[in-house]
Amino acid sequence: MAAGTGEMSDEQIRVLVVDDQGVIRMGLAMIIDHEPDLVVVGQAGDGEEALRLVTQLRPDVVLMDIRMPVMDGLTATAQITAATGTGKPGVLALTTFDDEAYVLGAVRAGASGFLLKDTDPDLLVAAIRAIHRGDSLVDPASTRVLLARCVELERRVGGQDPVQADQRWATRLAQLSDRERDVLVGLARGLSNRDLADHLFVTETTIKSHVSSVLSKLELSSRVQAVVVAYETGVVRPGETGLQGLGGQPTK
Repeated sequence: MAAGTGEMSDEQIRVLVVDDQGVIRMGLAMIIDHEPDLVVVGQAGDGEEALRLVTQLRPDVVLMDIRMPVMDGLTATAQITAATGTGKPGVLALTTFDDEAYVLGAVRAGASGFLLKDTDPDLLVAAIRAIHRGDSLVDPASTRVLLARCVELERRVGGQDPVQADQRWATRLAQLSDRERDVLVGLARGLSNRDLADHLFVTETTIKSHVSSVLSKLELSSRVQAVVVAYETGVVRPGETGLQGLGGQPTK
């Protein structure tokens, strides 16, 4: 597949676009290459080609379609995120509301976040930047709503009940401090690091440290996976929003 048309510099975020529809790939590439700090370094039409190009081109972020021939986006994402070593790219899954059954699979495969394919271009480029700087949860409102719907769907189809899920995760959740639990709740409600820092009266650096600790104690690889766990275990219920119930206290 053709590489991006923009000229690269060391400061630019390198993006690989993966989608089996050429028109969508071209459209995404045009949006990305229009931004001075982003550049498309390659395009792929299926998961196998994406894996080859990740090794060859070493992108910072991969835009990954979920449903593709040859190798689907779930399999490709799992292989990318399971790779060892430094320089592993973040994966931003591209989906539609018709793909509900696949969204949890993408998150559990290690995708750092996901966006709807018809999302606003400004949100797309903001999401790429967010993934690159390590802020996995993007488009917080729609992410929260869609994840909640997916978890509820999975429970109904699979017969999983919140109490059983909570028992499975009880040991890991018990390791969280009160502040870390507040951070987990905030993430599940779609709050950014800045929102959490403002409400909990700490710095964004402190919030990032808390997020890392939450992921480590829960043995997860991304913030989005933490959101799924929060809904599965009943730490947060579908429909709950905002900052209510978080235990923020000003520091002395």
